[in-house]
Amino acid sequence: MSWSLYLPFFIATVLISLSPGPGALAAMGAGLGQGFARGQAIAFGLLLGVWTQTAVVGAGLGAVLATSETAFAVVKWVGAAYLVWLGVKQWRAPD
Repeated sequence: MSWSLYLPFFIATVLISLSPGPGALAAMGAGLGQGFARGQAIAFGLLLGVWTQTAVVGAGLGAVLATSETAFAVVKWVGAAYLVWLGVKQWRAPD
């Protein structure tokens, strides 16, 4: 990378790292709208997800998924089915 790109890269990196991500926004929104306990539950769920991802990568399964198209496809479709299930569950939930 040329030296002329370091300053814009640094500025973009700082701005991106300072902006809250979707998980932080979800936790803040739930905490403000539904109370501290709900925000805390979402934050714990986010933490649990990060721990799970770290454990999977640490166990070397990231390399398996990167090299095996079949394993990657299975994880992808199971994840997609889970997201559809969550959407249907949310859609059918009483207001």
